[in-house]
Amino acid sequence: MIDMEKYSTSLNAPIMSSNTEIDWYGQSWIDRSFSHPEKTVRIGTAFSGIGSPEMALQELGVKHKIVFACDIDKPAKKTYFANYPITEDKWYDDIRILDANKYKGKVDLFVGGVCCQPWSVAGKLEGWNDERGGDLFKEFVRVICECQPKVWIFENVDNIVRHEGSINGEEMRSWPFLLNQMNDMFKEAGLNYNLHWNILNAKDYGVPQHRKRLFCIGFLKKTDFLFPAPIKLEKNLWDYLDVEKDELRTFTARERIRLMGFPDSFKQVVTDNQFSHQAGNSIVVQVMEALYKQMDITKYGI
Repeated sequence: MIDMEKYSTSLNAPIMSSNTEIDWYGQSWIDRSFSHPEKTVRIGTAFSGIGSPEMALQELGVKHKIVFACDIDKPAKKTYFANYPITEDKWYDDIRILDANKYKGKVDLFVGGVCCQPWSVAGKLEGWNDERGGDLFKEFVRVICECQPKVWIFENVDNIVRHEGSINGEEMRSWPFLLNQMNDMFKEAGLNYNLHWNILNAKDYGVPQHRKRLFCIGFLKKTDFLFPAPIKLEKNLWDYLDVEKDELRTFTARERIRLMGFPDSFKQVVTDNQFSHQAGNSIVVQVMEALYKQMDITKYGI
């Protein structure tokens, strides 16, 4: 277990972009097979959006069961319900009303793409002090403490590791502060998650899109893990568009969804603007696929 107390929040401390290396010399994730294809992975998600973690399991052919999902955005819920087998009793409109204690021992994988606006350069950069920042981050960790999944994944913009802000009147780095807050909550819950984090770019995992995101993974048991190595990009942008090459125009909603790794069979039941917005808030499906194959997600199923 990494001792989070050693990570200084001081602005004089080095920026922590990663604590776990890329698997440059092992077998490529693209060539790996799942060790237990017969097992079912029980998945729960928060800030679920349009279900990138669920879609990645589906695209990989991994048997899975949705235990719960949660998102405050009503159009996202509409899209989610149109594309995944879920019932109202498994959906939560707000993570703050999600009591995950009843799911303890019933979740193998928990994934949350916590709101990125507090740390994004496209936002106000209020970080922890944005109610979508500190409050929702603590809610995400609370859910982990309550349901105690075998493995969880936290995703956010890469700027979260560089962000600096005032917390309790002191200027400090956000990422080490968040890690220390997480560690304190885990200790209080009697948990000892083994953490690994790195910044991955979608263009390195099969999608022609420059989209860097931080991925932090927690394993309930100590795990030797390296992040999946980049693969050669076989397709270019034009392979994803419904126009002839060099024809200039804005992307359609379907093209935006396609560039996030969703298949054309993914149903659109909201307006184009809403569908485009949902694409922008999603995690790239292929990056999730790479992580699942790298860690052999079926090992954690039942």
